[in-house]
Amino acid sequence: MTLAPGAAEHAPGDAPNSTSSGTAGSTAGSTAGSRSDSAPAGGGRHVHEADVVRVLTFIAVIGVHATGGTVDNGSYSGNAALMLLHFTREAFFVLTGFVLVHSYASRPPRGAGLRRFWLRRLLLVGVPYAVWTAVYGASAVVGRAETDGFRAGLAELSQLLISGDAHYHLYFLLVSLQVYLVLPLLLTLVRRARRALGRVLAASAVLQFGILQEIQYGPPRHGVLGWLRENCHALLPTYQFWVVLGAVAAMRLDAVRAWTGRHRRLVPLIVLGGAGAATGWYAAVVRSGRPPAFASSVFQPVMIVWGTAIVVGLFTAGQLWAARRIAASPPDRLLRIGSELSFGVYLVHPIFVDTLVDSLRGRLPAPLSTLIIMVVALAASTALVALARRTPLSLVVSGRPMRRQPPQNGDPAARATPARVASTVPAPNVTIRPRLIGDAKEVREG
Repeated sequence: MTLAPGAAEHAPGDAPNSTSSGTAGSTAGSTAGSRSDSAPAGGGRHVHEADVVRVLTFIAVIGVHATGGTVDNGSYSGNAALMLLHFTREAFFVLTGFVLVHSYASRPPRGAGLRRFWLRRLLLVGVPYAVWTAVYGASAVVGRAETDGFRAGLAELSQLLISGDAHYHLYFLLVSLQVYLVLPLLLTLVRRARRALGRVLAASAVLQFGILQEIQYGPPRHGVLGWLRENCHALLPTYQFWVVLGAVAAMRLDAVRAWTGRHRRLVPLIVLGGAGAATGWYAAVVRSGRPPAFASSVFQPVMIVWGTAIVVGLFTAGQLWAARRIAASPPDRLLRIGSELSFGVYLVHPIFVDTLVDSLRGRLPAPLSTLIIMVVALAASTALVALARRTPLSLVVSGRPMRRQPPQNGDPAARATPARVASTVPAPNVTIRPRLIGDAKEVREG
């Protein structure tokens, strides 16, 4: 995994890589030595902590969808667990902001380089988004076409592409494309405000609280405001704090590492405090007469506290791993494989989750059914994506070009000189995988 600007920096499937390559901005760390005040700490080097954050968060994503499918909307304990699992959405947008700024802050893409950046993201994220929107939305599109005609079917597909509502997890790709679009603004913000990033983050948090408060508890809205609330799950402003948090962390990576390193004993208390705040908020909302499904929404304002606390905990866990990892060891290879496949697993896992939920409904109680669905969906999705990576379907399934088989020992190519190998073997994909995120369908009143 490389924090490389040359590929799709998806939040759920990307993984910060150890090298930079590809388009303009790929030499993210080339000028770090002479411009350390404007470049993020790390200079584009591999960030092993992010690998751990991504993989742990992705496992929790499967848990969110399995729990959402097996827990009754009225279950107090089930929805309490779901609320704590909802950190996945926030964590993946933090990763998105972190990866992009870590890759590009020292050399922002401009002009032709920026156009190449956008075109590559459109290929590696936009194409899978369009294809999977058609796959998951096929039933609705065909039904509309049969009822109202072919043009109506096309209109339905267009609406699904715009809204991200073909399935409950596709919103993330749509929001990721919006993040890529505003990357120049994000880089300008954190570079110009590098001496006041704390105030930028505080202002962003205040704005985020106001947005979430309006989404969950604002009065009925009509017109543009009503449309914004109805489609908030697929709009970047709804998640702006998390993207800014990741961007600030990338700009201050050395300081973040130093702080978590000095306060390892404090971090568990921060995580427990955040979980306590989220649980307390959830209980208070339920006591006020709201249904548990509403109280557990990912858009509850307390998610600012809980999401930030758990990201600190996950990063610290990644830091502990990075300090002890052995390069090319089985655990290290497994982590890299998981990060490589994660975007594809994110795209396909609802197929298995939904099928298993329908099959086990009424036969096994939660949490047993939840655990079974998590394990089976994860294993089946991983196997499917690993297979697809070696076929022409790799791009639409995993957001990566098809993997080529390495030359065997008996292959003349294996004995080629280094110069020949460098000129004939495709460059490794050093893009950042969008981390697969996705929470259960949100329940909002009104």
